[in-house]
Amino acid sequence: MEHNIEKNFHDTRLDKFIRKKYEGINLTEIFKLIRKGRIKVNGKKVKQNYRLQEGDVVKVFYMGGETAVKEFVNLSQEERDYIKKGIVYEDEKVLIFNKPSNMVMHKGSGHDYGLSEMLKSYYESEEFTFINRIDKATSGLIIGAKTLPVTRELSEEMRDGDINKRYYIVVEGRVDRDEFQIKSYLKKTDTHVIELEKYEDGAKESISYFKVIQRGKNRTILEGILGTGRTHQLRVHLANLGHPIVGDAKYGENSRGEMCLFSHLTEIPSLKLKIDLPLPETFKNKLTK
Repeated sequence: MEHNIEKNFHDTRLDKFIRKKYEGINLTEIFKLIRKGRIKVNGKKVKQNYRLQEGDVVKVFYMGGETAVKEFVNLSQEERDYIKKGIVYEDEKVLIFNKPSNMVMHKGSGHDYGLSEMLKSYYESEEFTFINRIDKATSGLIIGAKTLPVTRELSEEMRDGDINKRYYIVVEGRVDRDEFQIKSYLKKTDTHVIELEKYEDGAKESISYFKVIQRGKNRTILEGILGTGRTHQLRVHLANLGHPIVGDAKYGENSRGEMCLFSHLTEIPSLKLKIDLPLPETFKNKLTK
C-alpha cells in the first residue's frame, strides 16, 4: 500500500501514522517492520521516529503482501441521529460533543466500537481524534479535533493547562467548606486508583479544586476543577474525603442510577471558544433525595 503524505500529516511521526492508518498491526510489529525495511519512506529505510514531510511517499508491505486499511464502522440511522443530537458546537477545526453517561469513548473491554470510532465514521476521516476523554460513567463535554495539526496544537494546550474544563458533581453528605482543594498522589492498581499521602513508585501528583454550588440535607452539589488530569481523579479524591459521588459504582456507596459527574464547561482561549452547559435537572433532583 502506498501513501502520499498530504499537508495534514506533515510533521507526524512515521509510527503514529502507521498506527492511525492500519488496524491489523500493533506497535511492536510496526517497529519491527520499520526496522526490517518493510515500511519505507521515499524508497528508503528510516527510523520509527522519522517526521513525515508533505510530499513524502510511504510504502507498506506486511506478511508478503499489503495490509488491510482500517474500515469505518457502518453506522445505523439511529446512531447518526445520536451523533447529531450530541454535537454542541463544530467548525472546520473542532467538535464539542455532549457525551451521555454510560457511553464508552473507545472500542475495547467488550465493546466493538465507541464514540471515537463512530465519529471517525460519521466524518469518514481517520484524522478525527478526541483530545480528552472522560470515563464511561461520566457525562458532558469532550473536545474532538478534525485534523492532525489541530490535534497536535490542542493536545499541547491541554498538557500545558491552557484549556479550561469544569465539572458539576453531586456527592453524598453535606460539605461544610465553601471552597477547598485536595492534593495527593494517585496510583493505578489492576482494578482501582488508590490515593497516597506520600510519593511512591508509580504514583503521580494530583490536585483538584472544589466549591459548593448548592447544599441539600444529605447531599451537596459541587463544581470541580482539575489541577491535573489523572485517571478517576475527582472520583477518588471525593470518595476518600468521605463524600463519594452519587451513583459511582466503583468508589461510591450508592451505585444506583447514573453517576452524577458532568463536564459542563469547556474553554479553549486560542480558538476564542467557550461552551458552558447548565446544571442537569437530574442532578437537582438528586439533591432532595
